[in-house]
Amino acid sequence: MKPLSSRILYHLRQKLPLLILALVPVLIMEILSRGHYLDMMSWTVKHFFELIFNEWIVLSVLLFFTAVIGRTRIAYWVTAAVFIIMALISGVKLKILGVPLTPWDLVIAGEASDMVKYVTNILTFQVLSVFVLFGAVSYFLLYRTPLILKKVALKERIAYGVVGLLMMLAVYQDAPLPVQKWLGIQAMVWNQAQNTTTNGYALATVLNTKVMFSDKREGYDDKAIEAIVSHTPEPPVKAGDSPNPIKPNVIVILSEAFWDPTQIQGATFSADPVPFFHKLQRTGTSGTMLSPQYGGGTANVEFEVLTGNSMRFLPQGSVAYNQYISNEVDSLASIYARQGYTSTAISPFYNWYFNSNKVYQDFGFSKYIPIEYFKPNYSGPYIADSEVAANIIKTTEQSDGADFVFANTMENHFHYYPGKFPKNTFDVTGDFSPSSKGMLETLAQGINGADRMLQQLVEYYEKKGEPTIIAFWGDHLPALGDDYATYIDTKYISGKDDPDFLKKMYSVPLVVWNNFDTRKDHLDMSPNYLGPYLIELSKQQGNYYTSFLSQLKKKIPVIPPKDYYAKMNINENDLKDYETLQYDILFGERHAYKDYTKPIIDPNYHLGYGPITIDKVDADSKDISGRSNITLTVEGSNIPPLGYVTLNGKALTTTWVDEHKVTAVVDGQLLKAGLWDIQILDKDSKETVVGKSNSLSIEIGGR
Repeated sequence: MKPLSSRILYHLRQKLPLLILALVPVLIMEILSRGHYLDMMSWTVKHFFELIFNEWIVLSVLLFFTAVIGRTRIAYWVTAAVFIIMALISGVKLKILGVPLTPWDLVIAGEASDMVKYVTNILTFQVLSVFVLFGAVSYFLLYRTPLILKKVALKERIAYGVVGLLMMLAVYQDAPLPVQKWLGIQAMVWNQAQNTTTNGYALATVLNTKVMFSDKREGYDDKAIEAIVSHTPEPPVKAGDSPNPIKPNVIVILSEAFWDPTQIQGATFSADPVPFFHKLQRTGTSGTMLSPQYGGGTANVEFEVLTGNSMRFLPQGSVAYNQYISNEVDSLASIYARQGYTSTAISPFYNWYFNSNKVYQDFGFSKYIPIEYFKPNYSGPYIADSEVAANIIKTTEQSDGADFVFANTMENHFHYYPGKFPKNTFDVTGDFSPSSKGMLETLAQGINGADRMLQQLVEYYEKKGEPTIIAFWGDHLPALGDDYATYIDTKYISGKDDPDFLKKMYSVPLVVWNNFDTRKDHLDMSPNYLGPYLIELSKQQGNYYTSFLSQLKKKIPVIPPKDYYAKMNINENDLKDYETLQYDILFGERHAYKDYTKPIIDPNYHLGYGPITIDKVDADSKDISGRSNITLTVEGSNIPPLGYVTLNGKALTTTWVDEHKVTAVVDGQLLKAGLWDIQILDKDSKETVVGKSNSLSIEIGGR
């Protein structure tokens, strides 16, 4: 029998090839995630310890799959496929939005599909060459060398599984030895691009996962919250302070990817794409907001504006609506509702998008008008902005008192390929590529629709004379090509290292119009401060949070990503109380809500303009004898444009006339004498019933 030392060396030599095998997916991942071979090579030299951790992670997963499957080759292909596909998607997302794939992207898979359908040319020559290289090296190691065992015995499979899990746990917990802490390795959640660039994709993913499931905060309790709130000054304006109180409508419009491309000095537009917006900038309150997003992530901007919370205290790339809203949250909707306003959310997309239906209820809205209740008036692939304006007007017309309306738009949504709109009326010239020219012309057409929407609303409320505030701004800059291609091509920025990158690529324009106050303010702020400003302008009562934010804004009007604090002379300690109050709302016991006497959530919250009702059903014949079909005329109220009539549960071909009438054709096998039970249903894109009427029955005779 061989001595123990010899047996140990023998087993080590058998397992050593797995280290080489695990290194291959790591290097391929880094090429795909970074987009360049040279970047991968530079990283392996400069961040050797991070490289080791990435291989450790891949090896642990490889051992685990080997234990489960029992065959090394199959386990390797499964492990490599999982990591490489994720890295490829991450690289594509990084090019478009400037943020890599993160674990929390998995919770918004439905929302991501909207953008994925426009992503083309994933399999470029470079990507294909990487796949060929990966396949060749893997094939050689697996099938042309005797290094890798094909099949693993049961005892070894158990050992592999245990070792793999322990290895992964050691990385996740940084234990039993805090090696990551010793080496200064940490998750840079405020800058996910840098997080992935420094730590490598596999390690960054593990570190992000750890952050995602950690929401404990030291020094947080009821007394800490009470101390902050008690030191917050009373609201600057209280309801009823004025001898002639005005209760204006407050309309907040988040315009999809609205940005002013005329800022690009090297681009000449055949006409001003946003003339009305420019007019309001010159004559009234205007400014900029530093968005937490680029290219996408509209819900996060909504989150800041409606709640006053900040994405700066949450991991970059996360989506607050899907991840952190699980309870009631006092928002502009509930604040205004407490003062007699009707609070309505309007969105020309599906009710499930970004979990909006549940979130708007938690925010205290009275009703939500999603695309399922819109007329199908499209401009390009999305609902026209003019249709959003029509729904805003309809909402304020139907209510008896003042309204708070929050609306977003979709007409100008990504992508900006030429031919997106039926007709393009703008020409753009300059010293840049045809691709940049096409994108700028399409963008100009999209934001022109937004400009016309703004003009439509202002002119309507100006003529009507009802006191109204309209806040209008863009949620983020449009994604014009991969890796900011058009912005660089037109010399708007010099590149990702442009000294004004944050300001240029994250500042969105804002105007606030009203028809009862002549004040003209210049606003430069983060979106979380817009709510307190509107409450003060409308002379309504805020809450402890809006009062706190009003004071904080005087000291820190713009909150940038954490790695910009020093450059912008921001002391992180000055934001600690803010972060604590936000923690209380999102993750804590909501101590500051304990004195509320009225529930935040409206018990009568609903989708649409009101209950769908059927009052009357007429048939063009009450006898089916000799008939090939019968047409029903159904009358009632609040009938949605996308609603359809059912006969005994079977859907009928339905034509919408108006909100009070539809017609439906009954033919074929459904033409049977007897009692016909008629109902109207409204479904979303997931075939979920989001609205239904009462049932009404009619008697039909014949053979």
